[in-house]
Amino acid sequence: MLDFKAAVNKLRSYLKENNLRFTTERLTILEEIFNYPSHFDAEQLFIHIRNKHDNISRATVYRTLDLLSQIGILKKENLGHNYASYELDFNLPHHDHLICLECGKVVEFADPVIEKRQREICEKNGMEMIRHQLQIFGRCREHDKK
Repeated sequence: MLDFKAAVNKLRSYLKENNLRFTTERLTILEEIFNYPSHFDAEQLFIHIRNKHDNISRATVYRTLDLLSQIGILKKENLGHNYASYELDFNLPHHDHLICLECGKVVEFADPVIEKRQREICEKNGMEMIRHQLQIFGRCREHDKK
């Protein structure tokens, strides 16, 4: 479940522990991320924020994305583009991605059989799984019709 207040508290605690300032700009960026409808890249988020808040710079958005990724509120991923994509990763269940190489569509899915099999493979090979991500790259059915 997405919990904006808990994310704010996590950010505030991290900043305090590291002698960094909790600014209205950082809070605004976090709020806009929680309201963003899907995966995004830094430039998309900057444009989205800039349309509402002309006082927030591109550099502030980029630095805040790095910070939020570092503390586990965001997940930074490569979804087959030449740039990083982000999505909320705070108190959300694990999921994987199907990515269309034609149009860039991203479909999130979770499959308990796949998850179980990955744990079994790790155990068989003496590996403790810390984290993982599965990305399947393909083509949407819509592209086969063309």
